[in-house]
Amino acid sequence: MHKLFYLAVFSFLIISCQEKAGVEIKGQADFLDNNTEIYLSKLGNLQNIEPVDTLIVQNQQFSGNLPQANPEDVYIMMVDGVRGQNLVFINENQPININLAESNLRESEVNAGESNQLMQDYLKAQIEFGKEFSQLNKAIIQARNNKNRAKFDSIRVEIDNRKTENIEYRSNLVDKNPNSIVSLLIISDLFNQKSLPTSEVKSKFESIDPELRNIEFGKTLNKKIAAVNATDIGSVAPKFEGPTPSGDILSLDEALGKVTLVDFWASWCKPCRIENPNIVSVYQDYKDQGFKVLGVSLDKPNQKDRWLKAIKDDNLTWNHISNLQYWEEPIARLYGISSIPAAFLLDEDGRIVAKDLRGQALRNKVDELLNEEE
Repeated sequence: MHKLFYLAVFSFLIISCQEKAGVEIKGQADFLDNNTEIYLSKLGNLQNIEPVDTLIVQNQQFSGNLPQANPEDVYIMMVDGVRGQNLVFINENQPININLAESNLRESEVNAGESNQLMQDYLKAQIEFGKEFSQLNKAIIQARNNKNRAKFDSIRVEIDNRKTENIEYRSNLVDKNPNSIVSLLIISDLFNQKSLPTSEVKSKFESIDPELRNIEFGKTLNKKIAAVNATDIGSVAPKFEGPTPSGDILSLDEALGKVTLVDFWASWCKPCRIENPNIVSVYQDYKDQGFKVLGVSLDKPNQKDRWLKAIKDDNLTWNHISNLQYWEEPIARLYGISSIPAAFLLDEDGRIVAKDLRGQALRNKVDELLNEEE
């Protein structure tokens, strides 16, 4: 009897120790000195990153343990002294082996299961896309500065084509991997970047494994998707008002024309500034037919001078409003804005007829709507 009791207690202690140990993580860091700190955080939801542990490098190696995941958790690794970089990996409830890359932490090798392999493939693809976009953005800025309209338009078409290819790549990854938390991360990217209509994002979210949809990250993402439905095409644009550069209060109703572009931008936003000449061109060509633009700036507090300078430098001769609250701008929050530039094209009744049109697509739609009015 006593032997059975001690055996039971011993077995319980073994199980308890195993549960406490959790998921083993170890790695190699050939470029890091002894006692370098590596910070591990868990992505709880879309807003919060929860610190979990600090690992110490010894003899170019590090190790530790993570809590068991249910079903999978997203972790972010940062290294003391390495700025502007992090490594995203997945806790799949199996041992994790990491070989940190000195050139870019996101290019590190993670051996830990199918979701981590998917994450690595995705990150590598996005790094390559990012390099291409960076080169194209430099080229289009140079074309703009040189006032080479033909070159500018040609590069814009190439940028649009590459963006479309990237959206298709990410969309296909989600379709092929409904049981991976990586798909939730990709859906979040597609949603935040407004790469797909909200209805398509919602459909992709609903195709994900229900267990993943109900984790904290999934629930938060679902709420954000639902909030943006209020600004879907066909909906009446939410009403708002805000201070103009002169301090007067201007409402959306007062700013409406036959066709109105509500343009969310900021002086610090390079893609916004690149797009501004195109909006100016469309505005100059169609303003006498009833086309209006209302700029809503996400400029920072106490930086009104930068907002006004950008308006003048870019020749933005339409109405402007801003509370100068950066990402806390109440109008931007009302519209679910998580990235800029963002734009909503409204008819004379204030109904949303198109979103985030750029370049020739904006011109074509404005022309179409004004011709319908006639």
